[in-house]
Amino acid sequence: MKNMMLSLLAFTSISAVANTDLEMANKIRAEGFYNSHVMHTLQYLTDNIGPRLSGSPQMYKANVWTKEQLADWGLENAHLEAFDFGRGWSHDAASIALTSPRNVSLHGIPVAWTPGTNGMITAPAVLFDASSIADLERYKGKLKGKILLMGEGRTIGEPKNTVFKRHSASDLSKIKEFDVMRGPSHRTERAPHRHESTMQRYLFNKELNAFLKEEGALAAVYRSWRQGGLVGIWGKSHKKDNTFPIPAIVIEAEQYNLITRLMDDGDAPKLSLDVKATFYDNDHNAYNTIAEIPGNAENPKIVMLGGHLDSWHASDGAVDNGAGVAVAMEAVRILKALDVKPKNTIRIALWSGEEQGLYGSRAYVEKHFASRPKPEDKVERELPSYLWKTPGWPISQKAAYDDFSVYFNMDNGSGMFRGIYTEGNVAVKPLFSKWFGPYSDLSTGTISNKTTGGTDHESFDDVGLPGFQFIQDPLDYSSRLHHTHIDSFDHVIEADMKQAAVIMAGFVYQAAMADDGVPRKPMPTKPSKLQLQKMAEKSQKERRKRERDANRALETQSLIKD
Repeated sequence: MKNMMLSLLAFTSISAVANTDLEMANKIRAEGFYNSHVMHTLQYLTDNIGPRLSGSPQMYKANVWTKEQLADWGLENAHLEAFDFGRGWSHDAASIALTSPRNVSLHGIPVAWTPGTNGMITAPAVLFDASSIADLERYKGKLKGKILLMGEGRTIGEPKNTVFKRHSASDLSKIKEFDVMRGPSHRTERAPHRHESTMQRYLFNKELNAFLKEEGALAAVYRSWRQGGLVGIWGKSHKKDNTFPIPAIVIEAEQYNLITRLMDDGDAPKLSLDVKATFYDNDHNAYNTIAEIPGNAENPKIVMLGGHLDSWHASDGAVDNGAGVAVAMEAVRILKALDVKPKNTIRIALWSGEEQGLYGSRAYVEKHFASRPKPEDKVERELPSYLWKTPGWPISQKAAYDDFSVYFNMDNGSGMFRGIYTEGNVAVKPLFSKWFGPYSDLSTGTISNKTTGGTDHESFDDVGLPGFQFIQDPLDYSSRLHHTHIDSFDHVIEADMKQAAVIMAGFVYQAAMADDGVPRKPMPTKPSKLQLQKMAEKSQKERRKRERDANRALETQSLIKD
């Protein structure tokens, strides 16, 4: 009888907890769907503040506004955390035109962290197609007073991409399939071929900077990596000692090709260029926005959520990543509006410097949770951290390392949540499946044990801490919005944003009310010589395959021409 009574009490206790969780899920859904602030938050970020390039005055304005907004909603300890970044930069206006052999107004956007022109310049355009230090010798003495077209034009073939897409059941099934040959799920080593090519580009660009300055070139014009009138943008180095020496601008691929065809036909095109750009060297820090809802347990864990606040300067950064910021802010607003009293501390982090290499989240993790020494190799140690083939060993844990529970991230556009990547952490699969339960009518709740990269959750995962990115519908994120001039509020779907915010709030609530932290993978360990050898062999095979594919493509083109 006693055992029966104990079992009954235990069952009653578990049922009470389950009922409480489901009641809270109902409240989260009601607040998130019928009193949503998510689109208002996003619109202010995009329409009122606009582009948020790391280190720029607009980015700092976004930092301050998000901090104040979170504090107004009742979050505590709202503050900005600084980390070393580099120069600030912004541009006020830019224009470019073909002036000879005919007049054509062109569409161009400056490359970030390149100087302005100090007024209109008009000069002959010449082709500058160099990709190695040896190539530079061919142009010695030929560039003074010229505007450079940086590389050959490229044929624009038949479009093959689908502009707008949602994941089908088949897509999600493939996402779930785990590749046992992929290797460790921690990203502690870079693929050798990728590291080598990135290293070569970095070293070449340093030589290029000195060469262009010495040769007296006036400006550089780049071809957009997009087509169909889309201008895809990027930036040069944001470090003061490595600034690109001449104004640089990106124009539409079709317009770039026009100029190169004129050159091929023997014409001598002239361009006019005017860029108003400003560097800011009074503060070389960038800032993360941090705020929290304190936990009331005796020794609360830390449950984090967030996304990167910075964007590129070509557009208002709505889907990359204003959407992720607005969803994370909405998730904590929902929980605060419901007066949640979490056991564990809920901490939101809005990162800066993500677009340049996860600078903000890496700096935060290193300061609060764990650090890794610089690489042993002397040459590699002097390079930017994103060029390190592997960080040093061992991982040094900080005092708060054991207090950390989990980090949830949103940064794959504005599409709704269809599931979550576990980063190879199979222990969280049943937990996450349960947490998706109250939202099964909103999401398929696909759990993939694969890894996904390119977002701030990597900064946590790389030191053995649970960090996760949700699986999202792709929409038109990669097909036309990512890093282009049309990444605006107009392309964000309100229903998807509300769904994502509700699920994010639900996951954060569950983690914040748990007695234990989220299960962890084994700590990353230094790869053995055998593992490194296998990586090199796999990289070599992949490189050979790419070369074979490229040769076949050239042979096919040759046959077509013949």
